[in-house]
Amino acid sequence: MTNIDDLNADNCEIVIIDDNRDLLTNVSDYLSLHFKKVHAFLDPAKAIKFVYQGFPGIVVSDIKMPDITGVELLNQVLSCDNTIPVILMTAHGDISQAVQAVQEGCYDFIEKPFEPERLLESINRAVEKRVLTFNQTRLRDALKNKDAIETRLMGVSPKMTKLRRDILSVANLDVPVLIHGETGAGKEVVAHCLHDFSHRKKAQFVPLNCAAIPKDLFESELFGHVKGAFSGADATRIGKFEFANKGTVFFDEVESIPLSAQIKILRSLSENKVEALGSNMAKDIDIRIISATKEELKDNPNFRQDLYFRLQVAELYIPPLRERKEDILLLFEHFASHFMTQNNIEWTGAGIHLQRQLLEYNWPGNVRELINVATRCVIKNCHDLNELLNPHEPEKQYQAVQSSLKDLVNDFEANMLINSLQRHKGSVQAVLEELDMERRTFNLKLNKYNIDSRFYKNNDVDSKKDTS
Repeated sequence: MTNIDDLNADNCEIVIIDDNRDLLTNVSDYLSLHFKKVHAFLDPAKAIKFVYQGFPGIVVSDIKMPDITGVELLNQVLSCDNTIPVILMTAHGDISQAVQAVQEGCYDFIEKPFEPERLLESINRAVEKRVLTFNQTRLRDALKNKDAIETRLMGVSPKMTKLRRDILSVANLDVPVLIHGETGAGKEVVAHCLHDFSHRKKAQFVPLNCAAIPKDLFESELFGHVKGAFSGADATRIGKFEFANKGTVFFDEVESIPLSAQIKILRSLSENKVEALGSNMAKDIDIRIISATKEELKDNPNFRQDLYFRLQVAELYIPPLRERKEDILLLFEHFASHFMTQNNIEWTGAGIHLQRQLLEYNWPGNVRELINVATRCVIKNCHDLNELLNPHEPEKQYQAVQSSLKDLVNDFEANMLINSLQRHKGSVQAVLEELDMERRTFNLKLNKYNIDSRFYKNNDVDSKKDTS
């Protein structure tokens, strides 16, 4: 069994089955030029044993074989894991079987003889679908563990996968980390992860918003002061550096640190000592510094370059939400469901129209703005971004893509399925009865609209920790 953290097109596995040895050899050799792991089987029984629940790949099979038909093989694969795409290859005389296969949940079928490019195109689409569903399932499983990093930084996109991997790779290294990210992207969440997954996790995590501290109080806030050090210093007070000893100090908006304080911070970090204002005694400290900025600090005239090089030993980059669109709907559903559960509010959820708007919106406020929109959609029972974004300025309203009649019909059909699944908390039997639909048709529609019924049944992420 393959143990894999995140699936992508490079490590997705291809299983191909055909009782024609020459065809099997030719096709597997061709696919090996495009995929790293291609498994060829003459015996369908061995192939079925090779595929398991959570298998990180897809299946391509002939439909007419001596011991088992492609439709029977399809049913056995889907009974093991119904998220695995299965492509069937069929001769012209087997079209009726191919139609039956599609009704049973086949991803695609290809008529023999076929051009290699036609097969590759179908496989690439199937791989793309498998990568998405595999990573969504893995993420939802991880969300059951409240201590997992996936509960802090949700997302199935490659950029979020890389960010989580980068965080874990430097979390336990006792070096300063500089986090780059736009407003609302989640810089403090990343800083918390670096602390919580390090050996300093039992000590203090002390966040400082550098832009919110008055310049004349900055040094006192960091280094502390003794009684009488300045007017108003009525008692001795330890600073944040000393309070965070053995732990982590997080400089948010580090670019806002006054120049006058930067040299003293550099000296304190270089010597691992802190000297309170008004005192002649230096105390040893052991702290890790994590900083975050939305600006470029290199060659910044308002930021000392020696301090910059001290703080950016390791660097992390948080992708803006517009660059990881695969995560938008997952995050929206999470935050909307979380708010609904907390406040005992019912909402039918995001239909296809709203989903399209969410995917096409630019999200200048990133995850923080997404949380706001999800919350307001629930409160206002909203299904159109125009009701939230510039409602009194029509010329600035979000413009949805114009839909054809076919698109509108598809939207209506998908909305009916989604709303019914939400009402019945993912109970397939209840949905079938309400919509008077056969199970085969239901499965076909779910596949057509890329709807995962298990999300509505096992959506237990509502009470988990937010990512902001």
